[in-house]
Amino acid sequence: MSHPAAPAKDEGLALVLTIVGFFFVAGLQYFYLGKIFMGILFLLTLGFFYVGTVISLFTIRGETRRVNARRARGWA
Repeated sequence: MSHPAAPAKDEGLALVLTIVGFFFVAGLQYFYLGKIFMGILFLLTLGFFYVGTVISLFTIRGETRRVNARRARGWA
C-alpha cells in the first residue's frame, strides 16, 4: 500500500522565516522544514551568532527543495 505524498513546503515562506531570524527568533526556517535539531541549535546560538543565518539566506531554497523531494517520495 502506497502512502500519499506529504504537501510541499513553500520556498518563499522558508526564506521569510530565515530573514525573521535576524530580528526575532533564529531557526524558524528549520522548524518549518521539520529539521528540529537544527532549529534548536540555531535558536540556542542565535543562528550560530548570525553567521549561520546569513549562510541560510543562500542555502534555504536548496534545503527546501531537498525536503520536498523526500516528502514527494514519502520518506518524510
